Amino acid sequence: MSRPRRLGLLLACSLLMGALGLVVGCHAARVLAPPPAFRAASANDFAVDVEFAEPLDRASAQSVAHYSVYPFGHPEAPIGIFSATLIDTATGRVVQLLLSGGPLADSSLYSVSAAGVRSLAGASTGARTTSFTAGLGYGRDIAPLMATHCNSCHGTLRTGGQYRTDSYAALFGAGSDGARANIIAGDPSSLCIKRSKPFNSMYTLGAMSYLDFEILYNWIVSYGARR
Repeated sequence: MSRPRRLGLLLACSLLMGALGLVVGCHAARVLAPPPAFRAASANDFAVDVEFAEPLDRASAQSVAHYSVYPFGHPEAPIGIFSATLIDTATGRVVQLLLSGGPLADSSLYSVSAAGVRSLAGASTGARTTSFTAGLGYGRDIAPLMATHCNSCHGTLRTGGQYRTDSYAALFGAGSDGARANIIAGDPSSLCIKRSKPFNSMYTLGAMSYLDFEILYNWIVSYGARR
């Protein structure tokens, strides 16, 4: 195929994909990059959620011997772990570590390591370490989450369901039912939580992971939807 013809074909494909994007818009699940190998986030003052890139073997994932949590830069001072529970009902990748030491110091940096946890296929996931800041807040945790998963449909260009997610104040506006605020601090039945649960509309359309849902849920329920 000649160079001009190849260029013409590429341009036509590009225009076609753009047109499809305009037609489909927010009604199609977005395709994101592969998930990070290891992520972590606060669940509450005595718990941390860790997310692996692959589904896990339950018995291996729930062995506390495979994990360590400690203040950032101080692996010699581990915090006691009471239990490890595979809580992810969607992909089997998120484990919640309940800490017997603590509480975690709000806004302080911690590390969590995992070694030897096995995947659902039976392979070792090796040694992985990541860091997280204790506590969840709008500016540090929720605004980036909304920018990645929600604002393209609930922002300046589109306002899906007449609801905006691109500012702290807007998040507390009325939901698509118009009956009550989409987020009520401390309320696990908030519409935002219901719509973002695994396999529900916002979870799917926003290409969220189970940890993303946990971050949103715990920010509203455990941390009172604080700034």
